[in-house]
Amino acid sequence: MTPAALCAMLPRLAALPMMGEPVDQLAHAMQTAQLAIADGADDALVVAAALHDVARLPEVSALHRGLPHETAAARFCGELLGARVGWLVGAHVLAKRVLVVTDPAYAGGLSGASTSSLALQGGAACGAEVERFTAHCWAGDALRLRRWDDLAKVPGAAAPRPSDLLDRIARLWR
Repeated sequence: MTPAALCAMLPRLAALPMMGEPVDQLAHAMQTAQLAIADGADDALVVAAALHDVARLPEVSALHRGLPHETAAARFCGELLGARVGWLVGAHVLAKRVLVVTDPAYAGGLSGASTSSLALQGGAACGAEVERFTAHCWAGDALRLRRWDDLAKVPGAAAPRPSDLLDRIARLWR
């Protein structure tokens, strides 16, 4: 695979719905990347934002059968784009579970679909999970990614095209 081939895969996310959200997986991914760009994130964080749900693609999930989407996506991204991108992608679900515990207003702002998925993802993180997560050097970036993830569900919102991320992906390519 090449950076261009990875970018070329992403438009297939448009065919995938987003569990009761008003946007498809591609719009969600690109809006998440746009929010990262607007917030001044570096290449690794922008690319992680764009790819956090890449394992929704059948060809990616098939590489890591039986794993939760965040774990499959983390492995896929880590192999191609390095440890930081892989970790950030893999941490987006745990970041939601941590925010439920550490930010009293967070859970109330989740969409109905995100609240439902939270239950399937293990619910609120336990104390040891929170401590391990918050001690990680990239935890702050994972929390930023999570908040962009939660906001990136607006029909018609401005967002880059997958090909607009090619240079960022190429700079990270292993």
